[in-house]
Amino acid sequence: MGFYFKKIIQIGPFRINFSKSGISFSLGIKGASVNIGPKRSYVNIGRKGLYYKKSIDNKQIFSRKK
Repeated sequence: MGFYFKKIIQIGPFRINFSKSGISFSLGIKGASVNIGPKRSYVNIGRKGLYYKKSIDNKQIFSRKK
């Protein structure tokens, strides 16, 4: 695995993540967060070594059902 770039700016519970793949946004508290990225989004839950991560398709988040 090679080198990679990642920069995080935190403003309260909000985080803006800059990386090679694009800009993503995170919102969360200790133990739970939601990350919305350019390709996929994730829900992360866990603390103290036990974690659960669920991938969500961005189409599910931004589509409106009529």
